[in-house]
Amino acid sequence: MIGSIKKFTSILVIAAVVLAGSTGCKKFIGLERQTDWEFTPVTLDPNVKMSAWDYLKSRALGSVPADTVFKRMYQGIIYSGIDTNEYNKPNRTFIFLHNDAVRRVVSNLVQPDSYFGYYRVGSPLRPANSWEEYPQDSVKMWLSYLIVDGVYNFDNLTPVNVEVPTLMKKGINPRNPESVINLRVENSGNYPIRINDFVGTLRATTVRSGGYVTTNGAMHVVDRIVEYNRAP
Repeated sequence: MIGSIKKFTSILVIAAVVLAGSTGCKKFIGLERQTDWEFTPVTLDPNVKMSAWDYLKSRALGSVPADTVFKRMYQGIIYSGIDTNEYNKPNRTFIFLHNDAVRRVVSNLVQPDSYFGYYRVGSPLRPANSWEEYPQDSVKMWLSYLIVDGVYNFDNLTPVNVEVPTLMKKGINPRNPESVINLRVENSGNYPIRINDFVGTLRATTVRSGGYVTTNGAMHVVDRIVEYNRAP
């Protein structure tokens, strides 16, 4: 009797395996058999379909906090008095400051890899709380350094540094009298973009998200400070 039960159980197990492995589309226990699904990668459109200035404002002045990632940069631009039309002029590359690049806080401490933590103010020195604690000319100089003359994106950058001019006035900074910035991609795979990498004692900055195409050039976003000095 026990032998017959074992034999019958074995038959049921074999039948279940055969049904489960069937390549047909028959229903099994009330469910249709899952069909194969092929993943199709999708490349996001890098074109923002507006000027750099309009895009910056669209992501700085919104009513939803999560969509105001350039708010602090926008505040710096307004305070500095830089001509906002510079962000509308053609044939340029723009480095945008995510809010974290201006003031990044971890455990209630402003981090030294953000502008307010790196360029400290007061006596004794402490991290800044607002752009207004800096001279307007200094803020204007920093922001001018983040506008590059010429369009540099994934299609023309290589793992070799390219030294390019910025809008920072020449001679204003004795440690970078030519007011240049260096751009390259990390590897032959074209990702990510690195700023001032392998340049003396400069702090290298990795682009957080890059490759945006504006109607007047290219745009890359950083969430850390971009140091404008050169090696002494």
